[in-house]
Amino acid sequence: MDPQTPTRRRLSRRAFIAVAGISVAGALAACSGAPTTTKHLRLSSWNIPLDLESYQAIADEFVAAHPGTSVAVEVTTGQFHQWFISRLAADLAPDIIRITPQQIGRYAANGSLLDISGQVPADFQRDYSEAFWAIGAREDGLYGVFQHTDNFITYYDKKVVEQIGVDVPQSLDEAWRWDEFLEIAREARRITGGYGFGYGWGGPETAYRWLPIVYQAGGSFLGDDGATPSMDSEAAVRALEFGRSWYRDGLVSHANMSKSGGGAVARDLFLTGQIGLLLDNPESIAPLDEGRPDEWGTTYMIRDVGEASDLGGNALAVTKSTKHPELAAELVAHITSREKVVEFCRRGNWLPARSSLDAGDIGYERHAGTMQQFIDQATTIPLSMVRAESGEYFSSLNAVFADYLDLCFLGELTPAECGTQMTEAMRSVTER
Repeated sequence: MDPQTPTRRRLSRRAFIAVAGISVAGALAACSGAPTTTKHLRLSSWNIPLDLESYQAIADEFVAAHPGTSVAVEVTTGQFHQWFISRLAADLAPDIIRITPQQIGRYAANGSLLDISGQVPADFQRDYSEAFWAIGAREDGLYGVFQHTDNFITYYDKKVVEQIGVDVPQSLDEAWRWDEFLEIAREARRITGGYGFGYGWGGPETAYRWLPIVYQAGGSFLGDDGATPSMDSEAAVRALEFGRSWYRDGLVSHANMSKSGGGAVARDLFLTGQIGLLLDNPESIAPLDEGRPDEWGTTYMIRDVGEASDLGGNALAVTKSTKHPELAAELVAHITSREKVVEFCRRGNWLPARSSLDAGDIGYERHAGTMQQFIDQATTIPLSMVRAESGEYFSSLNAVFADYLDLCFLGELTPAECGTQMTEAMRSVTER
């Protein structure tokens, strides 16, 4: 999920109070002259109005069951790392932080997040895949609980696919292999007169969204031990060769690259008919519904010798700034309970991180079939990729990845040169 996603929906009075940093319960307590001994918690989230409202509604239920407490839902602003580090340094970070898998490792390692294993029910882990539980779990404790996820599948222009005459995969094991997909993309380019497909990067900080391609090839970002850079392996170099071919053969626009092609570049190309295929997450559903209703369909993410998809979504964690660690951890457990995950995902159109939930359990208002494809696709996210992305050094490694990825795609480096130089640069980060 892109933390900078723009919002157009008008805030309700409840959400306005939340953005202002005032909980509904806290506001009422202040008006009634309640004692100042109230235990006050702050939860910070991205500026997504529906999510802010959902968090506050769930928090208000928690407050009702915990007399003498209040909860304010606030907005995470600006660049996440700069914002969070400055607040941690001033001991003013929120009690609970909504955080991506790619961000959590850094703060779990440096003591900024607290072990919440004592307040999270023991049966939680049984309802998570090993990969999704590993996002918050470390050898010395639990530093966050994965609330919801998202990943990449394949969107397609119905008319383009019909003209090509290709069958659309109906199950994960039928997903288009790399060579099949490139053939289809070449035909799509011929039909559109533009490009074949687009890739759903969300900006420079989301270069990691291309990592599934490495794992599909049988490669890895940080080796089997989750710590040793390995982008120079034969499999990783083959993945780079695959990506290089996208641009060399004119199948993907040079405006759609890991550093320069984020935001809605690929989606806009699809909306305007300049591409026939799009590899992207659920955020494209609403714009496509508005711009091209009933003209698009979805199928599973492409694959090679292995399956993999993007690791999106968010966890909730308790920060070291909290004055009420047990209460904050209890609220995290409440929000990530099965019942509340259903509620949150239904309202926000998110994918549940819990293994026991499917599209039918969530009750999506639209595109339940597509949402189930995303839920099914989540089972292909490799544990080793999750450990790499949620590791201590990943934020810095991702910046290296973005730089070298574009150099390879532009032809400034051969895939082999890119793999070697990228790995060396990554080692300079992990060996500090």
